[in-house]
Amino acid sequence: MFGFVLLIPVTAVILYLALIFESTAFALLGLTAVLFAVLSFVYLLIMRKRIRIKLEIPVKVAEKGQSFGLRIDVVNRSWIPLGKLVMHIDYGENCSEEREEIILKMQDVPRGKNTEIRRLSVKYSGNYEFSTYKVKLYDYFGIFHMKVKKKSITHALILPELNEVPVTLGEGVKNFYGEALVYDELNVGQDPSETFDVREFRDGDKLQRVHWKLSARMDDLIVKETAQPKACPVVLFMPEGVKGENGALDYMASLSFTLMDMKCPHYVVWNSASRSDLVRVRVDDEESFYFALTVYMQDNSEEYAGVRKDRYKEKYKGEFYLHGVFADSKGGISLDGADPVRPEKIEELLLK
Repeated sequence: MFGFVLLIPVTAVILYLALIFESTAFALLGLTAVLFAVLSFVYLLIMRKRIRIKLEIPVKVAEKGQSFGLRIDVVNRSWIPLGKLVMHIDYGENCSEEREEIILKMQDVPRGKNTEIRRLSVKYSGNYEFSTYKVKLYDYFGIFHMKVKKKSITHALILPELNEVPVTLGEGVKNFYGEALVYDELNVGQDPSETFDVREFRDGDKLQRVHWKLSARMDDLIVKETAQPKACPVVLFMPEGVKGENGALDYMASLSFTLMDMKCPHYVVWNSASRSDLVRVRVDDEESFYFALTVYMQDNSEEYAGVRKDRYKEKYKGEFYLHGVFADSKGGISLDGADPVRPEKIEELLLK
């Protein structure tokens, strides 16, 4: 719009000179400038309505340091080519204030879909957001431009680098047995083939759990009790807020993978902003590990003002665990309430 604003005093000067010197040439020049500005303005108004922008990441999961493609689709629904387009795209981890910028320029944008792919790689793990925040459309001569709002957002999940973490499991952890009164919220994982006991049907029971043969023999509805869930000896309290920049996410993910590989079941816990509650997912195998990791990373975990250990005990009454590993918002790691230390300074975790 700056070009249009600048044209007003320039045209006024030209027309003033035309009046002073009674110059037909100056008058024609001024009128031509006015006509050109009006036509350019109408042209940009039309293109403003006929241009569509969409950001898309075909493969939405990548490893840290691995390149991935950001596809930018500019759709011109007008019969007239767009002279020039300049688009600013910023991206960064969801909760982080640090953003990086991509500037895309397109000349002579014809009718139809115009696609450009940018290859990117990022330094930190986390859930990254890519969004358009400034778009300028230029006339065919590149003299006038108009800022337009064309908001498009897409996301990519950048998984942390997994390394083996030195961990020693004591006999207490290896032989831990405790009954959990509550399954985790997101991955129930009950196996109906493992029957622990039978009982009479109660309101709220699912028909899939009815033992039909026994019910016919007893002349009453009998349901199967699946195997009692076992509690976990270790609970990992994941980083809150910005996840990847301080290294805590990489360490906790690597620790979870190491414990899983050592056949040590554990819970991954975080304070969920979307649910306004504490959320946990049990990790027993590789499938549950990646399920817990991706759900956690896609969720906006917020910092809890109180003591997370106390909140966990309040929510899961009747359950206990042997060790809690805590990652704070500054990247510190602490075991069972000890002073937090940086992940790179932890030589070994002793879980007895």
